[in-house]
Amino acid sequence: MENEVKLSALRERFRRAPVRPKGLRFFSELKPEAQEFAVSQERDSPDRFDWDDAEFLTEDFKTQLAERGFEETEVYWSLGCCQGDGVAFYGRVHAESLKEKDCGAKRLIAALEATGDSLYIEITGANNHYHHWNSMTVEIEFENETEDEDLPARLKIARPFLRESLEEYLADRVKEISRELEKSGYAEIEYRYDEETIRNDLTEREHLYEKDGTRTMTEFEFCEWSKAKRSAPVTIQT
Repeated sequence: MENEVKLSALRERFRRAPVRPKGLRFFSELKPEAQEFAVSQERDSPDRFDWDDAEFLTEDFKTQLAERGFEETEVYWSLGCCQGDGVAFYGRVHAESLKEKDCGAKRLIAALEATGDSLYIEITGANNHYHHWNSMTVEIEFENETEDEDLPARLKIARPFLRESLEEYLADRVKEISRELEKSGYAEIEYRYDEETIRNDLTEREHLYEKDGTRTMTEFEFCEWSKAKRSAPVTIQT
């Protein structure tokens, strides 16, 4: 009875085993030295950090910017450890959003609004060849329809100082955020090239390899091969 159970389990494993071209194997089936070779090949592949990864990183940058009150800006970045690389963002910035998500900006904007100021804020510089922490310029237009004689003297005196303070604060804040995004971007890229990350990816994927670790079929190619194999006509000889 015990032998029958073992035989039954063996037959089930055989039935569930994936069909693949003869002699090829999955990453988990490779010997340690072959796995090392496969990992090194994957790390050096130009597709290791591909278009989908870049799109994900861009969306992550946009999410981080929205959390800081810059949700309508467009992101530009290049992170190749070269001079001029970095992350920059350009476009309209809404005062209400900054008041909600940035305590420093909230204090200054609220004080300016108390003087009757309304603000139009924009980050420019998108035509530059390089995009980094120093390629952005914060431009603020101040409009005030309140007659000066209707304002308390302390507000009239404070207004120029508050305007200058907001300009300086946002200029510094934008640079600070750019550096934070650059740091997180490099961390994400480094993670994608980490050996453990690569091993986990290759274990989960159905790439097929020669016994020395040379990749012969991508997961997509193997899927297409499997479909063709299943749909191939069966010839019955009589």
